[in-house]
Amino acid sequence: MKNLSTNSVIPEGELRCVWMDAGVTGFKLCDQEFRCETCAFNMHVAQQTKENSTSYAQQETPLSTDGRAMTADALFNNILKRRIDTLRSINIPQDRIYSRGQYWIQQNAAGNYRVGINHILANFFQPILSIVISKAPTNIHRHDPFCWIILPGGTITLRSPIEATITRFNPALQQKPNLLSASPFDDGWIMEITAKSKGLVNLTSVTDSQRLAKRTLHNVEHILKQTFRHFQPSAGTTLFDGGVSLSTIESILGPTIYREVVNRITHFPS
Repeated sequence: MKNLSTNSVIPEGELRCVWMDAGVTGFKLCDQEFRCETCAFNMHVAQQTKENSTSYAQQETPLSTDGRAMTADALFNNILKRRIDTLRSINIPQDRIYSRGQYWIQQNAAGNYRVGINHILANFFQPILSIVISKAPTNIHRHDPFCWIILPGGTITLRSPIEATITRFNPALQQKPNLLSASPFDDGWIMEITAKSKGLVNLTSVTDSQRLAKRTLHNVEHILKQTFRHFQPSAGTTLFDGGVSLSTIESILGPTIYREVVNRITHFPS
């Protein structure tokens, strides 16, 4: 992706670190080709940012325990079932088209297109600490990185589902990053683009997207169960004795493992 910086100290062809564009660091070039998930500097900054965040776990309604013992496996499966069932009950909007991955594209009155993520991906982007965006206007190819979601466990890179020209990003996301997960089909749109009609041929109808969403949820449920079984603590049966119970998938898996799972969901085939 071409950088549009006019700063003469940035050598031509070099990539600016996303944390430099976010104002976190003064000067840093990217030598990882935007593979933030393997960057040691990104992990260090994300850890510092996490220390200033609040726990999303306190925002969800804890499960009713009735004073009974519950195994870790039963607790996790109960939480996961409620989350997946909620996502299955959502009907996606019919006024747009969808990629085979996690994105939607909607034409506006001016003839441009808005791009956002679907309800499944948005639901697992929690809690969002901040959002880093690339420059606009700029040309991007399909699968080029254009946005970075900072979670407590690290960074998730969003890659474009389409070849296009980015005209602008949603300014509201800079002030309220969790708008992306709270309102993914409306106020949480990510960017506006101009695109040629031939670039839209790989996108799907609402009917096909609903079918793909069902398959995606099946895969998500399988991955999360598989991950939990692999990393499940050997605590056996847990008694709710006044301690703080873990009531979210994020808190049970931990931020690092959770980010790895969400990264897999983000890059389901598109």
